[in-house]
Amino acid sequence: MPEQNWLNRQIQNGVAGVGKFAGNAVNTVGNGVTGAGKGVGDGISNAARGWGDGVRSYGNNIKDSTNASGPRAATASNPLGVRGTATGASTARPAGRAGAKGAQSASNPLGL
Repeated sequence: MPEQNWLNRQIQNGVAGVGKFAGNAVNTVGNGVTGAGKGVGDGISNAARGWGDGVRSYGNNIKDSTNASGPRAATASNPLGVRGTATGASTARPAGRAGAKGAQSASNPLGL
């Protein structure tokens, strides 16, 4: 009888060891899937944040270019939403290109 108890314990210990190994393997795979999912989620989140910042920056640039009043949106490059300079809203007419045949106009924007 004592041999059966010893054999039974050995088998149970072996089964428990295999179960522990298999459980750890499955947990490792699960952790990898979770990490990959988090990485994908972070990538999508960062891309969406970047696109949103781009759109907000574009809106801010329109406000700045047209000298519009009102608050500017906070973006990654302008976290305080500070008003920018109206670089594209100069009242002076742009100079024609060298050697142009005519003056620039709405109907002839290249001055050809």
